[in-house]
Amino acid sequence: MEDITKEKDKIRGFAGLINSVLIPLNENKKFQEKFSNKDAKILLNASNLKYAALIIIDHGSVNVKSIPNEPKTNLIKKKVGWNAFLEMDTQSFLAIAMGRISMLGVAKLWLTRKIRLRGIRKLLLLLKMFKLLTDYGE
Repeated sequence: MEDITKEKDKIRGFAGLINSVLIPLNENKKFQEKFSNKDAKILLNASNLKYAALIIIDHGSVNVKSIPNEPKTNLIKKKVGWNAFLEMDTQSFLAIAMGRISMLGVAKLWLTRKIRLRGIRKLLLLLKMFKLLTDYGE
C-alpha cells in the first residue's frame, strides 16, 4: 500500500525541475525570515508537457507537487486550491528563467495570449523567491 502512495506523490516531469530549483530555499535563512508569515499555492503549467508544478509556500518552507495537466479539469482552482496560476509553453519558461525575456516581454506575451496569468500579487512571491536563489551565495 505504501508503494502506491509513494508512486502517487512522486514528483514528475516539469515539477521535478521546479522542485530541484526551489528546494535549496528551505535551507536559506533569508528565505525563512522573509517568508515566515506567507503561505500560498502557485500553479505553474508548461502547456506542452504532461505535468504541472504546484509550488506550496508554507510559512518559511517550500514544497513542490506534480499534477497531471490532462484533463484540464485537474488544474481548476476549486480542485487544486491555487492562489496564483501561470501557464505557457516550455520554451517561454526557459527564456524567462535565462533572462532572455524581460517583464515587458512577459506583458507582451500576456497581451497576445501566449501565456495565462492569474493572481499576479502571489506570482510576485515567486519572483522574490528566484531573487533569493540568485543572492544565495552572497
